[in-house]
Amino acid sequence: MLTQKQQLRREVLQRLKAAAIADPAQLRSDRLRAELEPLLGNSAKCVAIYAPLPHEVNLLPLLQDFPQHRYVFPLCLPGNQLEFREVKEPARDMRPGAMNIPEPAPHTPAVGAHEIDLLIVPGVAFTRAGQRLGYGGGYYDRFIPRCTNARILALAFESQLVDTLPTEAHDLRIPELILAR
Repeated sequence: MLTQKQQLRREVLQRLKAAAIADPAQLRSDRLRAELEPLLGNSAKCVAIYAPLPHEVNLLPLLQDFPQHRYVFPLCLPGNQLEFREVKEPARDMRPGAMNIPEPAPHTPAVGAHEIDLLIVPGVAFTRAGQRLGYGGGYYDRFIPRCTNARILALAFESQLVDTLPTEAHDLRIPELILAR
C-alpha cells in the first residue's frame, strides 16, 4: 500500500511527464529562468543548482548565460547526505550518478554550505505556502539548515502546484517559490 506521499509523488510525476510531452520542458524552463534572472545580480556569487531530469526545470543554460557566477551541483553521499561541488563545464565535470542523474565528477572541488548564496531546490510538488514534496530521500531537508547565508527557493511548473501536502516534522518549507507565468 502506498503512503500519501508516495501516491501524490506518483500522480504529480505522471502529470509532469505528460506535460513535458505536450509542451517540452525546455520551453517551460526558458520562462522560469527568465523569472529567475533578477535574482542573479551581483550578490549571488555562488549558485547551487541541479542537473535536471527530463521533466524538471533545466537550469544548465545559466552557466552560459551568467558565467560570472560559480555554479555548484549536488553529489549524493551515503546516509542521504548532500555535498555540493563546483562545475565549470558540465560535459567535462559531470558523470552519470544515482538513477543516471548527472552529478559532479570526483575531480570537482567541494564547496561548503556557507559559501552558497542562492540555493535552488528541486522537488516533485509544492504548495503556494512553500511546502515541498521531494523524491523521498530527505537529502535537501538535511542540507538546507546548513545553508546559513543562502537565499533558498524553488522553481516550479504549474503542474507541480498542489493545494496541500502530507508533511512530517522533518519536511522543510521552501521560503520562496517561483512559478512559470
